[in-house]
Amino acid sequence: MVERRRDHTRGQLILVGAIALAFIILGVIVVFNGVLYTETISSGETSQSGATEEVTGLEIEQSVGCLLEKSDTSTELEAEVDDLNDAYRALTAHSSPAVTSIEITDADYDPGDGESVNVTITYDSHDFSYSQTREIGPTDENCPDDS
Repeated sequence: MVERRRDHTRGQLILVGAIALAFIILGVIVVFNGVLYTETISSGETSQSGATEEVTGLEIEQSVGCLLEKSDTSTELEAEVDDLNDAYRALTAHSSPAVTSIEITDADYDPGDGESVNVTITYDSHDFSYSQTREIGPTDENCPDDS
């Protein structure tokens, strides 16, 4: 009978060891999954914000370039940029929770000379905010026709 007890003791020890090993493996998997999830969440917003900044800047640069090409006076250009500011703000508000502002920062300029103008673009959202000044020149490339 003593031998029989020894066999039961060994079986119980193997069972306890297997259960402990299963819990260790499960804990490692849970920790690894949490690390991957955190890394995915933290890197997702950064890449999206960079793309948003680039697209916003290019869209505004193209629009202001077309307005510079078509405007004859600084008063007319400022009015057109104000209209663009309102329209672009309304457009971006429908697609994302962000506010975009466009403002001409040059003190004196003449759009009829074909010179560049400094424009400050401000973008604010919950996750990302920036303000930059770009020098934008007149362009007739990809501008819509007035007709």
